[in-house]
Amino acid sequence: MDETRSISVTEKLLPYEDFSYKKDLLRKYADHIGKCDKNFFSLINNIFVDEGEKGEIVDEMILKTKQLEVWNTNLLMDVNFRIGQVVNRFNDQVDEMKQQRITITHENIFPI
Repeated sequence: MDETRSISVTEKLLPYEDFSYKKDLLRKYADHIGKCDKNFFSLINNIFVDEGEKGEIVDEMILKTKQLEVWNTNLLMDVNFRIGQVVNRFNDQVDEMKQQRITITHENIFPI
């Protein structure tokens, strides 16, 4: 009488690869965006404040610009924080995809 047996294992098909270097690349882009923001807000400041512009509209534009500057700064800080989390999660997801569950079924023609 033949006896059928199965064994299931998880096999790693490819070696682990670290994508931490992507953090620096992404942060470099975020820093570039921050520099563009600073240049923009500096230009706005030069136009309205340094040239001595006055009036309700100018005051409101300066206020809104400062609010936007604070919002952008907070957003970039959050992006820099999340870059680490996202890349770490990406590392884990890629590593999981490099594993495969394998089931081997065989017949034991000489049972013990």
